[in-house]
Amino acid sequence: MKIKSIFILLLFTSCNPLFCSWQNGYDEINYEPSKSEVIGKYELSEKSKSYLDEDYYSWPLKLEISENNQFKFLFENNPESLADRIFAEKENDSKRNKTGKWFYSFMKKEKICYFELEGICVEPLRKKEDKISIMITIGDGDECNGIVYEKVE
Repeated sequence: MKIKSIFILLLFTSCNPLFCSWQNGYDEINYEPSKSEVIGKYELSEKSKSYLDEDYYSWPLKLEISENNQFKFLFENNPESLADRIFAEKENDSKRNKTGKWFYSFMKKEKICYFELEGICVEPLRKKEDKISIMITIGDGDECNGIVYEKVE
């Protein structure tokens, strides 16, 4: 009876108590990666574009992680939207890149490497096919929605 009660309690504390399907195929990194392993250029995965559907152009297609702990979301290769043309007329700049700081920390006891894009997300760093992937949860974590940037360079 006690085990059944615990199971029911866990079931109702989260919509998805075990895992989120959008994270399938990505393994959590269980070691401290070198900075050079994390630094590079990332692109929004095809599965993420499909999830975002027609709104994928509102997310930056590329993410750049640099050595000086800066990140940059790159909008310049996104399809142009009406909003871009309107802002271009007002500001003389059609695409505005978002920049900020990034950090990672390895928790030795738990063997989890957390990655942070300041003001955007803190998620375990993951890999797919030996390439680092950065996960970003969208909305409430219990709803299990998110996107992935996969390292390309």
